[in-house]
Amino acid sequence: MANALYTKNGHNMFEVSSLIQKAIRRSNKDYACYAANELAPRFRKYLWKRLLCVSAEDCYDLVTNKIVALKQADDAQSWQDKSPLFIEKALGILLATRKNRDADYFACNLLNSRDRIELPKDEYVGSNAGCYTKNGHDMFLVAGLLERAIIGKDDIRAGYLANELMVRYREFLWKRLIMIAGNLNYQAVTTEIVALKKADDMQPGSSPKSSIFVAKAVTVLLKVVKYGYCGFYANDFPYPATCLKDYDNRYMSIPDYVFDCHTHKGKQRGKTKKEFIIAEQSALTPYKEGEYDQCGWDRFFYLEKNGFYDKDHITPRPDEKKMKEIEDGCVQQSLFD
Repeated sequence: MANALYTKNGHNMFEVSSLIQKAIRRSNKDYACYAANELAPRFRKYLWKRLLCVSAEDCYDLVTNKIVALKQADDAQSWQDKSPLFIEKALGILLATRKNRDADYFACNLLNSRDRIELPKDEYVGSNAGCYTKNGHDMFLVAGLLERAIIGKDDIRAGYLANELMVRYREFLWKRLIMIAGNLNYQAVTTEIVALKKADDMQPGSSPKSSIFVAKAVTVLLKVVKYGYCGFYANDFPYPATCLKDYDNRYMSIPDYVFDCHTHKGKQRGKTKKEFIIAEQSALTPYKEGEYDQCGWDRFFYLEKNGFYDKDHITPRPDEKKMKEIEDGCVQQSLFD
């Protein structure tokens, strides 16, 4: 098992994983294809995990639904003779689509409920169904207020409320987000929110789940409400043909931009998260200005320093029976229905 975390050309798997995401951000076809060809033989599941993450974290357009469909098609192939076709098409789409990092900004700075917000007392009904969020809010109240926050274009409140549901009631949150999308009546948006849930479900349960798919869903909903339509998203666009076999007999060195604060070598070089944020934002190609590009990251660095949760003030979780009732939909779905 000595080679378990190395690619076929002897690269560190995590460095190649970082390379594929950074190459796609830069629309660098050569490095993206090389990295995919390195990962596919031994780390195919991890490769798809990374491609799904890129579709939400770095892409402006609604492409997660396309990447989910391609992954499902790839999964359906016989393990004995897997074609690279679906990976190649996913790479082409991700390389060509417009890039911004709104979802990542939202996940790092706004999708958080460390500091409790007092909800309106005239609407607070703490004993309802005994289902409380981390900060002691009734979950059904939070669900109703989340929809109001999205319709009211309140990014900060939407981030707080979404996180309160995500921490304990992730499935319930997704049902709510899909319902909100349906009420907005944009089929392309609903399709994407459903796909983001599928991508979220595909994350392994053995480690804490990333919040990036939830963040992308909320930012998409906020954006279409803000502008009153969804035509600014491109559904069909030309993308380059890619062929992984062209890289079978090639060796490429890992470029220096890969070695940021998230890699062992980058940490040894003293790379910081501030440097990473600036470098990767400026590298986005093709770039589409985001809603948060002019916003600072002070909130993220505050949370990183002081903790993303106040562990001394956490409301006890509902018992297993109540949690099962919630997941099965056997309890009231909203105070506002």
